[in-house]
Amino acid sequence: MTNNKYSWVYDLIFIFILLMAGYLRIAGYNWGEGQHQHPDELFLTGVLDNLRAKTCEDPTLPVDGCLPEEKRWLTLGEYFDSSTSTLNPYVRGHAFFVYGNLPMTITRVLLEAFGDEITNSKFFARQLSAVADLFTVFILYLLVSKLYGQKIGLFAATFSSLAVLQIQQSHFFTADTFLLMFMTLTLWFGVSIVKSKKGLISSEKQETNEEERMKEERGSNEQQEMSNSQHASHNSLLVTLVKHPIFFLTTGFGFALGMAMASKINAAVLCLVLPFAFFARYLIYDRKEKLNTEYWSLITALLITGGIATIISFRIFQPYAFDGIGLNPQWLANLKELQAQASGKADLAWNLQWARRSHLFSFQNLTVWGLGLPLGILAWVGFAVMAWRIFKHKEYEHLLLWGWTALYFTWQSLQFNATMRYQLPIYPLLCMMAAWVIFEFTKQTADDRPQTTFNLLRSSVIGLIGIAVLILTTIWAFAFQSIYLRDETRIAASRWVFENAPAGINLHIQTENNTYNQPLPISPQLFIASGNPYLLNFTPRQEGVLREINFGYALDVSGLPTNIDITVYSASQPDVGLAHASATLDSSSSNDRRGVPVTLQLDRVIPLVADQQYIIKIETTGTGLSISGSAIANETGYDFTLPFRVDAYDGFGGLYSNEDLVLEVYWPDDANKINRFVDILSKADYIVVPTNHQYGQITRLPERYPLTTLYYRELLGCPEGEDIIECYRVAQPDTYQGNLGFDLVAVFESYPTFGDIVINDQAAEEAFTFYDHPKVMIFKKSESFDANQVRTILNTVDLTKVVQLKPAEFDDFKTLMLPESQLVKQRTGGTWSELFSYDWIQNKYPWLGVLYWYSFIFLLGLFAYPIARLALPGLKGYSYALGRIVGILLLGWLAWMAGSIGLDYTRLSIGVAFVVVAVTGITLGVKRKDEIMSDWNSNRRFFIMAEIIFLSFFVIDLLIRLGNPDLWHPAKGGERPMDFSYFNAVLKSTSFPAYDPWFAGGYINYYYYGFVLAGTPVKLLGIVPSIAYNFLLPTWFALVATGAFAIGYSLVDSLMLKVSGDDEQPSTFNLQLVTGIAASFLTVFLGNLGTIQFIFNSIQRIPLQGAGVPADTPMFERWSLTFQG
Repeated sequence: MTNNKYSWVYDLIFIFILLMAGYLRIAGYNWGEGQHQHPDELFLTGVLDNLRAKTCEDPTLPVDGCLPEEKRWLTLGEYFDSSTSTLNPYVRGHAFFVYGNLPMTITRVLLEAFGDEITNSKFFARQLSAVADLFTVFILYLLVSKLYGQKIGLFAATFSSLAVLQIQQSHFFTADTFLLMFMTLTLWFGVSIVKSKKGLISSEKQETNEEERMKEERGSNEQQEMSNSQHASHNSLLVTLVKHPIFFLTTGFGFALGMAMASKINAAVLCLVLPFAFFARYLIYDRKEKLNTEYWSLITALLITGGIATIISFRIFQPYAFDGIGLNPQWLANLKELQAQASGKADLAWNLQWARRSHLFSFQNLTVWGLGLPLGILAWVGFAVMAWRIFKHKEYEHLLLWGWTALYFTWQSLQFNATMRYQLPIYPLLCMMAAWVIFEFTKQTADDRPQTTFNLLRSSVIGLIGIAVLILTTIWAFAFQSIYLRDETRIAASRWVFENAPAGINLHIQTENNTYNQPLPISPQLFIASGNPYLLNFTPRQEGVLREINFGYALDVSGLPTNIDITVYSASQPDVGLAHASATLDSSSSNDRRGVPVTLQLDRVIPLVADQQYIIKIETTGTGLSISGSAIANETGYDFTLPFRVDAYDGFGGLYSNEDLVLEVYWPDDANKINRFVDILSKADYIVVPTNHQYGQITRLPERYPLTTLYYRELLGCPEGEDIIECYRVAQPDTYQGNLGFDLVAVFESYPTFGDIVINDQAAEEAFTFYDHPKVMIFKKSESFDANQVRTILNTVDLTKVVQLKPAEFDDFKTLMLPESQLVKQRTGGTWSELFSYDWIQNKYPWLGVLYWYSFIFLLGLFAYPIARLALPGLKGYSYALGRIVGILLLGWLAWMAGSIGLDYTRLSIGVAFVVVAVTGITLGVKRKDEIMSDWNSNRRFFIMAEIIFLSFFVIDLLIRLGNPDLWHPAKGGERPMDFSYFNAVLKSTSFPAYDPWFAGGYINYYYYGFVLAGTPVKLLGIVPSIAYNFLLPTWFALVATGAFAIGYSLVDSLMLKVSGDDEQPSTFNLQLVTGIAASFLTVFLGNLGTIQFIFNSIQRIPLQGAGVPADTPMFERWSLTFQG
């Protein structure tokens, strides 16, 4: 507990934390300059602007048909009337609305309460979103202080105030921060229930119950006593319920939960916290007590109370989910549609990004970006330590919040669209765990006695870790917040377009510092007839001097040379020309259907005054003059098109071509799409890639979008084998050379920045950068553009292999083809001759090779013996015979896992795996040295016999291989080519799955793990596969025989011990040894009855001079043939 004497210091620190949190959340709230870069925010702002918290006093007038002074607030009856309420989105024209009503209602009521003081509803709503998150920080401080004390509460609040995802969501008008505030408040009530000092059954009541029990035992008026007791019990329970402090906490829990559900319906899962809170209470306080029926009845009543409070609260704050006393069918239909969208069953463009995502995707992004790596690591360390304390040390005070965090995190991680934003409700709790673990480790160190130098050093290191995490997290938070203090990238890109992409008519104004281009809007495809001058009014945006006027593209419809004359006037003196210019237009040599650019130098410099109006008169002597601006292509109608309307410019309202130049990259890949791409690229001067939304999703599904994937690769010039998304992440002008005739000329980035520290966060999930600071790229057509070359490149795609699946269906879809990056890795992983050489001594002299192989397998088994003994404690020393098997399994598995998670499967990685096995075995061997020596001293004969058995069977099968190297179904041709090819493919592979030697570009669609176990030691030792193959089969033969020997030996030995006890009986007949050897022979020689049949069939064929024995030959005739043979 915190000393009250210094509590004011903590309060002062907390005020500072709130001020810092407020700055991080509110500063830059007007980012985006009124544009709608966030699609959810755009939708909600549209709904918000249509809602009304007031109505006309005259009921005959529509709500928008009366003056402000003629309006009044909605009555309660009007508020709850779903069919007419002007706060109901359904009534106001929004047929699909699945967000909570409560954030919208709060925001709309406050908007109308402030009236004309609010000029921008979206900016105001963003500030409310920030305030909601500030309340979250405040509630978290109260919650953690109640549970762990003010110190940890301060640190938890600090970490939460610095949590980057909370800062980001505070800059958006969405339901997320409102949801987080109400869910955190609900958890505060849950913690208060656990920490309440008032017991569920008072001591006075327990004494009364004891007295009644004693009276019943004395037998006085038993039946009457029971009746009175039951009646009194019911009254007493009701009184106890209402008067009990936990009753009000439970009611508060329900109301807070209802408000959270009215913000976002998925908060309903929080209802599990209430029974969990009572369970935690039971474990902490009551499980050792003798509990009566009244205890459980009171808990049941409290749970029902919480449920009723939740329903009432939800009915009040989400009234439009109801239609009378029942649920609104429209709301239910909306939720069903939303569920289909969220599950990936709906074929929506924005769902493509979730296909094939790992369930750890949100964990990765939450840890690295949402919290920041230092805080993220510390938070999960706290989570793990807290789990250890709960389950190992039964510290159940952590159970409620830890259990909720684990449950919610797991639930959201298993969703199809596992975005880190959906994990937002556990961010404050992870911050709490990060704060808790620092103080917990510090406390443990301080409690250690005596205070040695080591303990002091450990305490200092823990303190430094905490300070380092705080500093690094602060840097990350302020770095991220800086993006809201700069121009948003799409706005910066739009300004670049207006400055650099020629419109139909452009003024080049020389200012004091630079040249400013002011494009002027004209009628689309402006046509000026001879003798009919065109007058264009303009007002300079900046003061300066006008020297020249540029036409983007000009063309005389006759195709003949013609003269163009322009005169500039002041609007105040339209009869006096300020300057004149003329030029000859000759577009006959141009291949562009729009003509050629024209620059007209004025004969006099015109000083322009800002905000003063001027007139340009344009005349032509030709048949007719056509003037047009640049053509700008965008990717899709699903994303925002650039340029935005900024600085009063409307890019597609008279400045640039208004043709349909949208590539529609999400449309199906087919021949029509090739035509569309070639046509648009032929017409476009610029291609804008406004976000990572398209290339970041489409290129992840090359089976569905092979054409569009190739388009993105060739547009940028991303080299074959490199990841396209990574190419776009790092792309800058001149980094790559595109192949479609467009060059990357401008890149707009706004990365989190703190001083000289710049953090490229393009690797984060798409939504983290897409809304407020996407990377924007602009490509410009080069002189080398050739439509035929573009078509040739795009036609290389085999469109017959397009797979049209929904996003969720790709998780189970397999093409049997290696991913491109992995295929390149396999092909560049080294040649066969680099891996194996006949000149190496073990291959040049096979007899040395066999000794080399045998020694390695022996050594591997020796290192693995302590591991086998630990894993098979029942066998004790007999597990020695299985050491080689365990060693091969461990070595192969470690190397295989390395190759499966992205590391190279090479001699180096296998060597590291061998060292891991060796070090582990040696460490266990040293630790269990006495036990192992005891095994050797008491059962030395078994160890020696195990080695003799392995050597004998190895030599036997090696001799068989020497005598008949092709022994394997010789009459049927055998499986050797397939077997040997897969073996070599595994050896040659650099990663897993291994490439398919029979299917170019594919991977082995067959069980190949056995080849990994066999090939791993071969690859490590560098033995040529054709030689190693003859070592492997004898090794497997000997391993099976030795394993059977160990099993037979140990089974009989254990049975004999049970029968005779521990006293050894002298005997010349060793039953264990005989049984072990018999088990070996029965397993590897006589275990396959097909061998006996094969021998008999061969003998029967001798009298027939090799001819086959008919299948219907009678049994006696078969025996006769056998004897004759």
